[in-house]
Amino acid sequence: MGVVAGLLSGVLGVGGGIIMVPLLTGFLALDQHRAHAHSLAAIVLIALSAATGFAVAGEIDPAVGLALGLGGIVGSTAGAHLMHMLSPRALRAVFGLIMIATGVRMFWGGVSESGADADLGTIAGLAIAVGIGLVAGVASGIAGIGGGVIMVPAMVFLLGMDQQLAEGTSLMAILFTAVAGTRVNLHKGWVDLRQATLIGLGGVISALVGVRFALGLSSETLTRVFGVFVALVGLRMIMNLVHEPRRVPESP
Repeated sequence: MGVVAGLLSGVLGVGGGIIMVPLLTGFLALDQHRAHAHSLAAIVLIALSAATGFAVAGEIDPAVGLALGLGGIVGSTAGAHLMHMLSPRALRAVFGLIMIATGVRMFWGGVSESGADADLGTIAGLAIAVGIGLVAGVASGIAGIGGGVIMVPAMVFLLGMDQQLAEGTSLMAILFTAVAGTRVNLHKGWVDLRQATLIGLGGVISALVGVRFALGLSSETLTRVFGVFVALVGLRMIMNLVHEPRRVPESP
């Protein structure tokens, strides 16, 4: 699981939770809450590896990454608390809808005019980055993902970044959101750190392989690949949810 998640993390600039959560529930039979919590913990190691690969290639904006991370800490902490208030079915629905909306927007959208002209070094640009991090952090805490599926398209559309720079910067920020959300999950007893660490270590090398692949593609192609993959994952989760039989409460 870690190897597959690491590869996707490197290619798409995400933490890998979009593939880990379904695998953790399907193959390790973890309940939805524990799957989300273990995914988020494993993402710390995977994102660190992938971010290092992008940093070496000069595809990270440290100021924007820090701004995203600061917003993400607040959002991820709130999202992790919120996760424990939702039912497993509601968690799957939120997760799937986030994926579909993001994927469609990435495949069909382009860089907005306002985003293309954004100056990342201004107070306004950094404020936008903090806001993006806040929203992505909430999604991270709720859905057990690093938040890259929110941050990458937002940076492309709102800040005018090319895909590779957005992915590298996203991975830097993901470290903040993953650590913040995992801290809450540890406090609530949802995470086995040994198991999460083994999954994360599995993705350390494959994440670097994914980064090399991503750097070899054009920004436009990589954006479309990102959109198609994410939308398909979300659609699959919603379809499974629709066909899942509802539990009927037993009569007293």
